[in-house]
Amino acid sequence: MGASKWSKEKLQRYLNEGRGQGTGAEYLPWLKTYEFSSQGRSTRIYGLKTKRTHHLHSDNQYRAFLLFEFNSNVIDIRESFPLLDVMEVINDKDDLRFDKFNDKETMEPYILTTNFLLTTKKTNGDVMEIARTVKNTTELKRKITFEKLEIERRYWQEREVNWKVITEKQLPRQLAKNIEWIRETMLDGSDGKLDKDSLSLELYRFLIENDELPVNEALKQFDKRQTLNKGSALFLFRYLLAKKEITIDLVSKIDLSNSFRNMLLR
Repeated sequence: MGASKWSKEKLQRYLNEGRGQGTGAEYLPWLKTYEFSSQGRSTRIYGLKTKRTHHLHSDNQYRAFLLFEFNSNVIDIRESFPLLDVMEVINDKDDLRFDKFNDKETMEPYILTTNFLLTTKKTNGDVMEIARTVKNTTELKRKITFEKLEIERRYWQEREVNWKVITEKQLPRQLAKNIEWIRETMLDGSDGKLDKDSLSLELYRFLIENDELPVNEALKQFDKRQTLNKGSALFLFRYLLAKKEITIDLVSKIDLSNSFRNMLLR
């Protein structure tokens, strides 16, 4: 778990700090990146929807976060969600190996977590929670991984929350890269002195009127027409994608030599 031993005192400190509690900007993840020994790179990223910093413990978790955040139906993301009441919630637990998740020195049980608890909006306007655990396929070969996943499965089943395991196979790298590339334009201060809302609307009209041109050529012409700094139109194009004002294939590498007409998804 962390670098130091797990204890009742540490558990109480986490609870007093409010970890695993709250929603939106007020939520505090149970585990923070600097406390957790993880495989792969850890990442801290500011959430556009939650307005707080998210603590992600692997590249796969980072990619999953990008996909979740870009999904219009997801309205809140709580990472490293603790199963604090796991012993009370799971009724059928006699065959579960909770003893494998104790600190070897203190024998105190670790608090098990699920990587993501998402709040989603259904088509009828109702909200629903879904839980997602992110694992690399190589981890699924380990018996202890299956034992933890079975605890999670039963926990969320008892709570009547949809839970699934996702691996790198469900997290397309190019899609994540494209989302990463366009979401930067949504961050405060990313636009410099550009009035990105009004200018992006003008760019959209310009692209429609010149939809036979290669996009990169159309962007150059727009910069000159508006006397903008080089690259400003590209920034605005990314902003339009991030706001979903225009929709293109984000699973594949974005080829700006295509015409706007051919790039658009109909």
